[in-house]
Amino acid sequence: MQQYRQRRSLAQLGLISTFLMLGACKFGSSGGGSDAPPPASYKATIERTTYGIPHITADNFAGAGYGHGYAIAEDNLCVLADAFLTFRGERSRYFGPDEPASLMSTFGSPPNLEADFFFRFVVDDQQVEKFKDAQSEDVRDLLHGFTAGYNRYVTEIQDGGHAGRHADCRNQEWLMTVTEDDLMRRLVGLNLAASSANWVQEIASAQPPAIGAATMRSRSAPQELNIDPERFKLGRKEGIGSNTFAFGSDTTESGESLLFANPHWFHLGIDRFYQIHMTIPGKLDISGASIMGSPMIQMGFNDNIAWAHTVSTAYRFTLYQLQLANGDPTRYIQDGQEKALEATEITVQVKQADGSLAPASRTLYRSAYGPMINLAGMGLPGWSDQAAFTLRDINLENTRAFENFFAWNQAESLTDFYDITRQYVGIPWVNTTAIGRGDDRALYSDITAVPNVPDSMLPGCLAQPYGPIVLQLVPGLPLLDGSRTECDWRTDGDSRQPGAFGPSKLPSLLTNDYVANMNDSYWLSNPEQPLTGFNGIIGRENYQQTLRTRMGHTLVRERLAGTDGLNGHLASSENIRDIVLNSRVYSAELLKDEVLASVCDAGAPDTEQQACQILASWNNTGEIDAVGAHIWTAFWMNIDLAPGQSLYATPFDAADPVNTPAGLSSNTSVQEAVRSAFSSAVAELVDANIPLNAKLGEVQFFLKPGKQIPQYGGEGEEGYFTVLRNTYMHVVDFPEGEPVRAYTFLSNSQSTDPASPHYADYTEAYADKNWHRVPFTREQIEAERISSIDISE
Repeated sequence: MQQYRQRRSLAQLGLISTFLMLGACKFGSSGGGSDAPPPASYKATIERTTYGIPHITADNFAGAGYGHGYAIAEDNLCVLADAFLTFRGERSRYFGPDEPASLMSTFGSPPNLEADFFFRFVVDDQQVEKFKDAQSEDVRDLLHGFTAGYNRYVTEIQDGGHAGRHADCRNQEWLMTVTEDDLMRRLVGLNLAASSANWVQEIASAQPPAIGAATMRSRSAPQELNIDPERFKLGRKEGIGSNTFAFGSDTTESGESLLFANPHWFHLGIDRFYQIHMTIPGKLDISGASIMGSPMIQMGFNDNIAWAHTVSTAYRFTLYQLQLANGDPTRYIQDGQEKALEATEITVQVKQADGSLAPASRTLYRSAYGPMINLAGMGLPGWSDQAAFTLRDINLENTRAFENFFAWNQAESLTDFYDITRQYVGIPWVNTTAIGRGDDRALYSDITAVPNVPDSMLPGCLAQPYGPIVLQLVPGLPLLDGSRTECDWRTDGDSRQPGAFGPSKLPSLLTNDYVANMNDSYWLSNPEQPLTGFNGIIGRENYQQTLRTRMGHTLVRERLAGTDGLNGHLASSENIRDIVLNSRVYSAELLKDEVLASVCDAGAPDTEQQACQILASWNNTGEIDAVGAHIWTAFWMNIDLAPGQSLYATPFDAADPVNTPAGLSSNTSVQEAVRSAFSSAVAELVDANIPLNAKLGEVQFFLKPGKQIPQYGGEGEEGYFTVLRNTYMHVVDFPEGEPVRAYTFLSNSQSTDPASPHYADYTEAYADKNWHRVPFTREQIEAERISSIDISE
């Protein structure tokens, strides 16, 4: 079974280990039929180089998609098959209603039945047609080709080919060919990763009360809300994010720009990255990574531009509170007029304990804004006969995302890349950094699809009484009054879709200095050139940054000051590849000495004195051979302060956001919390039989069949820049007079099939910090080629 278990409590050995059980699991897909155009001619050459990276060469976009679809199926058939089943809403038919619908994905792990109802409802045939119709002919050709290539490999498996491969799904009844609609459902689902797909169960379970049911609690006495701000993050938790640096010509040794991409993403499941290179002579030559099932590159480079992404802080949806009509909870009042909710009855087939199928039906509802949503789990009132909640999703209306990525794949300069960004405003939920050949500048951009809810709109449009409370607990997220159309999203003169901010209202920065983002807002893309004056739904300004953000800017500042122990004082491909994997722990650099002075005394138990001695000698890194890193992690995760208390002596100062807050507070209760956390951490390690003097690589590792591969790094909340969820990475520059130069990693390796030779090889390279210079030119590919096939139909 494929498993990813992040140890999050020491009782479960959680604070010190990450396991990636990259083995086999039960995956599946069903399908059948075809909505593709009349049969076309597809042909492609697939050459593989070191670590199994496929280089696809074709004469047209259909052929490029064909090669991509075939290659990724060869590497990841069972994961893809499982995903197509999920997005089509047929998991319960084959696996029953209760099993988790996903193992690590942007939409979480809801029960199969809830996932089925969600995807049948939100990503329905009407949505699929709307998105398909909005795509250009070239993008449609890419989709057609990808579908045909995937189906070719499925057919070869079903005909007995590729013996020994994909044992978990090759003989299952649900392994079938798919349609272009299936592929589009996957893409729309990816579009919704930071919005509707974050609320699968809440949308699938939203049901009206029976007529005459108990009314909503009094509006004058709101109950206490149980809202965790982390719940609103992509993936519903901290840690799904990224790091990126982009250096302009003033900050590099070569005088040419330089880019570092470092997504912290999923090691398992459909949302993991896949590294690929696609070439159409004279039209396309793009290398990088796609999120599995996407035919175009999401993060990559060609011979003229390179780009990276990090998850943005902007919200991609808003909640609306509806005023319901008297006597009918399926009708609502807007501008004094009654409107009916749109009812959709959905029936799915559900596998029973005896293997038979039985139908399960549910009626789900939409307002004019979007699907109804059940927020009772957060303490908000449930759907009553007076009020209910609905969600409007900017990315259910954003059909431009795939065209935006596709155009970037063909960009010829940084200026071209930036113009495309502003033309489409289609990127759904990530910041972008980019550089271009011969261009002195580095780009930061959060020019993305964002609901046009300016701060000036909030005083008159927050729903009462809960809107102000939600906004305080989740800064930037408005709960709006749905009873008045004056509280609908605004539209600017340059908006690319109704209800979205235009590019002039969104943050971006072009500079010869550097830009960086570590999942805090746009504000400190460059601390010397802060971006300010934007609306709260996009992100916060003048606020305390995470330790990972502070570590990232510290790494750059020390490099540019020449104080990091390396030669020189500017960035280069070589020193950035070293710096970003050095596993420094910013919390330890800030506080370790003061913590030890507080907790280490002669009266402490022997085990705590031993821990003190180990930490005193520890080098404050999470390198594989570091001794003491796991003790610090355990301590840091055990700190539990009372509300309103600060761990630090020097408070946050917006004028010095990289260096503050700082120092350990001398407050008595804070000191007691620190001593308690240290004692608890040591006790839990001892109870778990984890040696205090263990090397980090002995307790933190990737697990592969028959081996464990040590893993360095840690969690961003401790101040690690080198995090455990590192996945695809690249460092790219454009040496003068030479082809693009890119060093890459795919830490989870190319294939999810244990029978593949590329199931663990890239993981081992990552563990050894053996950056791979990926071949790009024809000569480089031929020199490193390990296989080549021609396919056509």
